[in-house]
Amino acid sequence: MEYQLIRSRRKTLAICVNVQGEVIVRAPMRMSMAKIQAFLDEKEEWIHRTQEKQQKISAQRKDIVLTADQIRQVKQLVKEDLIQRCKTYEPLLCVKCNAVKVNSAKSHWGSCNSKGTINFTYRLWFAPESLRDYVVVHELAHLIEMNHSERFWKHVERVLPDYKQRRRQLKEFQGQVAIIEGAEQK
Repeated sequence: MEYQLIRSRRKTLAICVNVQGEVIVRAPMRMSMAKIQAFLDEKEEWIHRTQEKQQKISAQRKDIVLTADQIRQVKQLVKEDLIQRCKTYEPLLCVKCNAVKVNSAKSHWGSCNSKGTINFTYRLWFAPESLRDYVVVHELAHLIEMNHSERFWKHVERVLPDYKQRRRQLKEFQGQVAIIEGAEQK
């Protein structure tokens, strides 16, 4: 079985199958290759099942190809949209964010820092509005609780009683749409 080995100062061994079906093994610096191979052998069935699942998802995924210019345009559009959504939900949570920024993050829909700045990925533009609302409320709730404690989720639920459903839909959406950057403009 082919795999990519990444060694680091971690203490545990982990296996990940990415969306392309590639196997990535993360291991401690001094772990023996024999121990890594034994772990791979033990997890072989799980790896193959996960690769098959990723292939099915990939076959159904929609690719959105964007040029650098299109990304700039989308960033401006989504920023305006998300600022309005923040203004709608801030009073419901009794919070006020200091700034809304839009970035090109690939693995996070949003983030919030202790200074009250909320960052969103421009990829949210392609998500249904109800899911954008969920991400906005989620990040605004972090202005109250900077964690994912039970109290945090109570704030989210107070504004969006169906947040669990939206959260599930967001995960599904993430697997259904791939945004590919850097296409050349013709």
